[in-house]
Amino acid sequence: MAESGGTQEEDDKVSGRVKDVLCQPCLNKDKQNVADKFCSTCNEFQCTECSNVHTVLAILRTHKLVNANETVTKQNSFDMKGLDRCNQHNKIIKFFCEDENRLCCSTCAIVDHRKCDSVVEVQKLAGNLKSPNSLVKEKLQATKEKAEDIIKHVMSSNEKLEQDVYRIPETINHVRDKVIRMFDDLEVVIIKRVKSFHEETLKKRTIKQSQTENYLSDTTTRLEIINSVYRHGSLAQQFIVEKKMEMMPLLYTDT
Repeated sequence: MAESGGTQEEDDKVSGRVKDVLCQPCLNKDKQNVADKFCSTCNEFQCTECSNVHTVLAILRTHKLVNANETVTKQNSFDMKGLDRCNQHNKIIKFFCEDENRLCCSTCAIVDHRKCDSVVEVQKLAGNLKSPNSLVKEKLQATKEKAEDIIKHVMSSNEKLEQDVYRIPETINHVRDKVIRMFDDLEVVIIKRVKSFHEETLKKRTIKQSQTENYLSDTTTRLEIINSVYRHGSLAQQFIVEKKMEMMPLLYTDT
């Protein structure tokens, strides 16, 4: 691999030009042909030869084919909010090192991974994706649901705690009627302990709820990002955000 001597953005975008994308069925056969069409039903970029099957098979004739460049232009306009850029060089991510499981820009690939055996273009790997399903999205969704369950549990426990504390004076008064002389001292001790337990428990649960709300907020934000990418982004962008999310620590809490 070789890197041009231009500015940082010169290898990312050139005015008036849309970079060619490769035919995904051809990539699956280890061939590299420029895609001319995009089938929104198949969700694939296809070269002329591969897209011609839509005119041969009756079952495919209802599929909608559009110009590949129009689709690429639309997908490239999606803002990845920096997720498609290398953290070290702030350049567009174009490669993935399978040896070290790392996303790379062109500089990373040359400087840090020149001795690696398998540095592959993201576009090619994205073309080989068999399913749009995201394992990271599933994990984030599960964590979000867990956080929501924890918050519900804390709130329910607090309500029960309040009810229990409210009933304690009534119970104490009932006992006082039977053992009035002994109860005066006992009442002070019990109420003090109950209030202490009440305050300590509420403090712990408030902290737990606050932490879980932070986990929920973080998980919801990541989930919104990945949902947005899977709705509007290209396959390469989907692959990049998938890897980015895998490398970010997944916040998790438990009761």
